[in-house]
Amino acid sequence: MTMSEISQKTLNAPSGHTANQAGSRHANPNDEIDLFELLLRLWDKKGLILMVTLVTTLIAGIYAFTAKEQWTVKAYVSPPRMAQMDDYLTLRRAFARVSGINADPQAIANHLFNRFTEMVSSPNEKLTYLSETAYVKQQTESMDSQAKRVWLTEMADKGLVTSPPDEKKTLPYFMLSASADNPQTALALLTDYVERINDQVIAQDEAEFQNNLQAMILARQKEQQDIDFSLQADRTNQLANLTRSHSTAQRAGIKDYYANSASNGGTKIELANSVHKYMLGENFLSAEINSLMESPIVYPVRYHDISRELSLLAPLLQQQVTAQVYRYQLTPGEHVKKDRPKKALILVLGVLLGGMLGMGAVLVTDGIARYRRS
Repeated sequence: MTMSEISQKTLNAPSGHTANQAGSRHANPNDEIDLFELLLRLWDKKGLILMVTLVTTLIAGIYAFTAKEQWTVKAYVSPPRMAQMDDYLTLRRAFARVSGINADPQAIANHLFNRFTEMVSSPNEKLTYLSETAYVKQQTESMDSQAKRVWLTEMADKGLVTSPPDEKKTLPYFMLSASADNPQTALALLTDYVERINDQVIAQDEAEFQNNLQAMILARQKEQQDIDFSLQADRTNQLANLTRSHSTAQRAGIKDYYANSASNGGTKIELANSVHKYMLGENFLSAEINSLMESPIVYPVRYHDISRELSLLAPLLQQQVTAQVYRYQLTPGEHVKKDRPKKALILVLGVLLGGMLGMGAVLVTDGIARYRRS
């Protein structure tokens, strides 16, 4: 191919293709110039950017240092130790010695702790407790009834939290937490609520125990009264029979116990039938009556056994016990966390937002100015 042919092909090439090559050659230089000019314009307007940044940072700082704070206090609880229930277990063991009911300390501790966790998680218990606290009354004093109910429900749901052990975590403890506008109030809310539920669990259990104790005492008293009534009735009937036989012997003139037979030999009369007891004679029947009236009733062993059980059960009615149905694995004062506001984070966000707003304002005003010039 000759030089003239190459020149001819070059001249015959499409003009658009030549333009694209030229555009590609000048694209990168133009982009670099635009970015450099952008930085120069931002630098020229650095005063405006700085002023906007300072304003937003000031607003963020005011909010960070004046916003209402929220603190959370957390605690972990588990079933109590035996030493925390010494008085309670002593009373229950005394009851078990009479009733025969097993008083396994660990089973009792688990039972009371289950009651505690069930009651401490009750929404009704939370609402009742919170509505009586000075903190809630102070927070809701300016609200109407509907707003107060909404605030109280939110507080019971998120401000007084209870949750069972999480299987994914290594701490197999029941968690309790309370939130308020300062750590002292949050700590007081949590500790007072825990103590309140503990007292209610003990009060309910004590009421059930006293009811069972009274029922057992009444049952044994009735049994003893039945034994006494039966023996008294037998004694009365026996005395009446002897008195009638004695009267019959007097009328028959029988002084002593004897019998004549048709033959010279003596014989005994069968006296198993009470009708024939007058044959014992007036003297014997009189002595029997006097002995029966003067001698005390002979009670069976069961009667005395009931008396012993009642002597053990009666003092239990007067005993009042106290116990702690939980054990702290994390004391409420050991875990205190500030939830909001995060002052450092708010200030950093204020600075970033101010810088972005300042640069945005510069770019918008510059773009408007360029559009008007063009």
